[in-house]
Amino acid sequence: MDTQTRRLTTSAQVWNGGQVFEAQKLEMPELAAGEAVVAIDLATICGSDIHTVTGRRAGPSPSILGHEAVGRIVAVGPGGVRDFLGKELLPGDRVIWSVTVSCGSCDRCTAGRTAKCRSLLKTGHEPLGGPWGL
Repeated sequence: MDTQTRRLTTSAQVWNGGQVFEAQKLEMPELAAGEAVVAIDLATICGSDIHTVTGRRAGPSPSILGHEAVGRIVAVGPGGVRDFLGKELLPGDRVIWSVTVSCGSCDRCTAGRTAKCRSLLKTGHEPLGGPWGL
């Protein structure tokens, strides 16, 4: 395969429903503006992950569970990426992130209720085949 068209891959533990996990190699998506790829240094298991695996909380499968992690930025999308204070983040920077990613412009976000954003995404709670699987 030509190196110009070859895509980077990553490894992940994919949750397939119930208590079934499978190690998979996945193709990395193209980064959009404001997005970054982070190599995970440390992760924990959250109560919502346990509830999903045990059936107490509904969740899409297949998916990659988890949203409590520490990592280092390895790549940034076009135009770079900034933290919540506006500081530019660069490859090598150590980061953590919120479970929720809001649009910042809907009526709920502008009223200060970002966790109720109309287009809310939740890290570790999105379907693998969706637009934000990784």
